[in-house]
Amino acid sequence: MTGPRIYVCTWSLFPVMGPVEAARFAARHTFQGLELDCEPLDFWPGLVSEATLRELTAIGDGEGIGFTLHEESVVNAATGLPEEESADAEKIRRLVEVAARLSSPVLAIHPGVVRELDALERHGRPFATTRFDREALARRGWERAVERIAVWADIAASAGITLVVENEVHTRHTAAPTAVALAAMVEATGRPNVRVNFDTGHAFIGAGLAAEFTALERHIAHVHLDDNTSRVSDHLPLGTGRVDFPSIAGFLATVDAALVIEIYAPDRPEAAMLESRDYLLRVIAAASEPSGRPRDRRR
Repeated sequence: MTGPRIYVCTWSLFPVMGPVEAARFAARHTFQGLELDCEPLDFWPGLVSEATLRELTAIGDGEGIGFTLHEESVVNAATGLPEEESADAEKIRRLVEVAARLSSPVLAIHPGVVRELDALERHGRPFATTRFDREALARRGWERAVERIAVWADIAASAGITLVVENEVHTRHTAAPTAVALAAMVEATGRPNVRVNFDTGHAFIGAGLAAEFTALERHIAHVHLDDNTSRVSDHLPLGTGRVDFPSIAGFLATVDAALVIEIYAPDRPEAAMLESRDYLLRVIAAASEPSGRPRDRRR
């Protein structure tokens, strides 16, 4: 690897451009790739046109940029509803087909939400009842997510694709509420093509960047970079919040993974993306040893 692979994402550029324009933006500004956020408005596998896929492929081949796909919570690995389970399996098949078409090495997904816990609340306030054991429901949701992700991983493996599961500690009733729970989930699938998508802002919200990184480092195969200042997911431009990026700069410099800048700056998305890339490169350069070689923190 000659250097960090820094990607833009359509989620950040969504206010001003679509996927094809975002791919051209990535190429024009010498990013290594583009992450396509899979949602119903701009880029869902069942809705995207053949012409768009051909144009993205041509830009990727002609400009030398890569693609990754990020499923935007349209499937739920922790669902207990059989109808949703079968529908989600079909969605994953379509996502994998499009990922393979664009030579994406990964498909980023989420650990899922335990909807039974939602049913025990109204407007965030829990019902006073002893009829259901909340801990047992949460545990069963985690187990279902393990089972479902393993099935999806087998679908992805047929196309040579790795599923990367995001740390979603900020999501209410997530099936993996801690980094430790996510690491255990990935390991419990028993699938070598199930890894972690490490989101820096989410880690800040959870146990903190250092603790979550330590718990997940050995599983990381994809990275979402965003800054944060609060207990909600701010997705701030890099360098504008409180995330300690220098503490993981050695890892970012050497990890064989896409580093996706996933920021929310709807009033100036293009400028914020370029400024975030510049900040990231400065942080990585500052972490280099006197010899000019980056410290390798991989284990």
